[in-house]
Amino acid sequence: MSPKFMWLEAEHFEEAKKISGHNLDEAQQWKIYLNALALLGFEQWVSEKNRSININRDNCSIFHPENANATDVVSNLKLGDFNLCLITVDNLSDDFVALPQEFINSLEIAAHFYVLIEVLEEEEKLKVHGFLRQDQLIQYCQSMNFKNQADGRYLLPLAWLDHELNNLLLSARFLEATAIPLVSAVKANPTVILSLNNTKNIVSKTIVNLSNWLSGVFDEGWQSTGIIWKTLPINLDVGFARSVNKSNNYEVSGTKIFDFGLMLNGENFALVVNQKRAENNEKDILVQVLPRDKQYLPSGLKLKVTLNPNTSESESQEVTARKADNAIQLEFSESPDKQFQVEVSFNDAVVTEDFLL
Repeated sequence: MSPKFMWLEAEHFEEAKKISGHNLDEAQQWKIYLNALALLGFEQWVSEKNRSININRDNCSIFHPENANATDVVSNLKLGDFNLCLITVDNLSDDFVALPQEFINSLEIAAHFYVLIEVLEEEEKLKVHGFLRQDQLIQYCQSMNFKNQADGRYLLPLAWLDHELNNLLLSARFLEATAIPLVSAVKANPTVILSLNNTKNIVSKTIVNLSNWLSGVFDEGWQSTGIIWKTLPINLDVGFARSVNKSNNYEVSGTKIFDFGLMLNGENFALVVNQKRAENNEKDILVQVLPRDKQYLPSGLKLKVTLNPNTSESESQEVTARKADNAIQLEFSESPDKQFQVEVSFNDAVVTEDFLL
């Protein structure tokens, strides 16, 4: 998915000059200037998208002259009740970004959310590549046995980022800060070992209302399967082959593209949800997982569907991809206004989506 652009205004440049003007060191002054542009542009975007979410910068690192070591990070921000960290660069030429380790494993400055912003000063705009939750970052680091670099920085692959910035705003608005536990750092010699308390692999997300799909209205991140099939190099016809008669009879089908970053060598997969009205006022649902770029799914990839999650009536079914499987799928019928949850997992990584019929 393409990065999001945010335009900078003339007043942003003027204020950034004032913010960075107190620093006499030219190199540090430039870093603070770029950091200020990133903060000001991002603040304006948040305000335009949702005025009920505030960015509090009272303790922001760039407003304190005593902070002699200016870095490519804007820390000590608040996005609603959450700690926010902006990672800023002026020229992103690699598939990873460096982040000082203390901004991950220090409880004093660790953030719930990390947002990567490329400041294109001459073009007068910001290029926002995405964001990452801190608990997800720690899980990725642990699952990859990630080590910090010799200079005390972590190299974070861009494939780990969530490019849907609206997910950031939804999380800030509807989640409690306690839903994303911050790390406690346990130091060993010479590697910093990161540990989480009460970490959950499964992340709660906004409930997707399938009734809206029947009216042609798709939730953020979802598209009509027919449309995405035409615009992306995705082998949906291969995945549908298993149930071609059934899937062709479904009234509406939606698709969302996911990736597990380095867990799947950067490969993406498609989650497809098909629905149609059935007898007795029920709905028939067919959930499929398909590879986007490859012919086969990775062996061991799991699809799990849970009906009536978090209730006494909860029941689940699960299927695992075998070698040379080009799709996995589960089918069920349920009454309107019921909920179900879909989990797609591979090794220690889990993607979840919650649905309302």
